[in-house]
Amino acid sequence: MRKLLILGLLAALGTLPGSTLRQLTLDDMIRQSTIIVRGTVQPAAIQYHGSTIFSHYTIQVTETYKSPASSQSAASSINFGVPGGSLNGAIQRVAGAPILNVGQDYVLFLWTSKSGLTQVIGLSQGLFGVISTPGMAPTVMRAAAAEQTLNSAGQPVTTNDINMPLSALKTEIVNVLSAQGTQ
Repeated sequence: MRKLLILGLLAALGTLPGSTLRQLTLDDMIRQSTIIVRGTVQPAAIQYHGSTIFSHYTIQVTETYKSPASSQSAASSINFGVPGGSLNGAIQRVAGAPILNVGQDYVLFLWTSKSGLTQVIGLSQGLFGVISTPGMAPTVMRAAAAEQTLNSAGQPVTTNDINMPLSALKTEIVNVLSAQGTQ
């Protein structure tokens, strides 16, 4: 009984093993995302998916940059999951998982798995905070990954912060999707 209690406590307090990210370029994320949207994040609901805790958020969509071909119109809100969270006394943290602030404006690169769970592509790589300053054009920012990141050849690489005008990001999305023949 004591071993079971100790194992349960360790499982509840443990952090999932460290993540290694596969480097995704901006163009990779544009091509591989199911949907790309801008909007404000709403509070999370927490639940298990198998043995992993996921925090489920809703984004109130203000702009859609890419949507599934089967979609007739842009959604006003999208639900998505982020690995990690706290549920019934169990806490799981996933290295590389994006950290979201409720009420914050973001551009999210999302993908939907075969199981139907929508997630941020590349963990934190697909999350860009939108910074709006009065009198200035909005910009988007993403911090460099703190986790080990490997390029397509499996070699370690250093990632950099991304800071660019939102208009430049939108132009890049349009250009990549046009070249790919999708919208």
